[in-house]
Amino acid sequence: MSPPSAMLVCLGVTLIQLFGGAIGAPSDVSSSVQVSIETIPDLAAFRKANPDLHIVPLASRSAPEAGGSTRQVITYTIGQHSSGERLVGMASNQQSWTTPQDVKLELQYPTAGVGAVVTYVEVVVNQSSSAGRGYIVSGGVGQRNVRLVIEAYDTFFFNYNAAIYGR
Repeated sequence: MSPPSAMLVCLGVTLIQLFGGAIGAPSDVSSSVQVSIETIPDLAAFRKANPDLHIVPLASRSAPEAGGSTRQVITYTIGQHSSGERLVGMASNQQSWTTPQDVKLELQYPTAGVGAVVTYVEVVVNQSSSAGRGYIVSGGVGQRNVRLVIEAYDTFFFNYNAAIYGR
C-alpha cells in the first residue's frame, strides 16, 4: 500500500543520525554507529537504482508480541558471541506514521577510522507487520566494519535496537 502523494511530500526522506550509548558501555560506543532511516515509496525502484549493492541475507526470527497485539518482533543476527568481545556500537530509535510505510534502515559501523573486529550483530525490530528482511551490504563478521540494511514493509511504526560486538 503506498501513501498518498501529499503524504510523501510531508514525510519525504527522513534521515536520522543517531549516536547512542549505554550506561557502563565503553566510551567509543557512543559515536561508533551511524544510522539512517528512510521511507521507500518503491522498493523495486530503489534496488534498480542501487545495482552495485552486494546483498547477504541476515538470519532472522519473527514472533508476534504477547497479548494478541499487532506488534511483530523481528530479530536479525549475524555472527556469534565470543570470549573477549565487548559492545563496540549501539543505536536505537522509534518512528510511526498514520499510513503504512515501506522503511529502510541503514546501519554502519564504524562511522570513521578503524573499528574493532566484528564478532556479533543483533538488530531487534518492532513493527506492525511481519514482512521484512535484513542483509549485509559490506563488511561483516571477522572484518573491522559492517554495513547492514533492514527493510520493513507496510508498517505503521518501526522501532529498533541495534548492538554490535567486537574484539
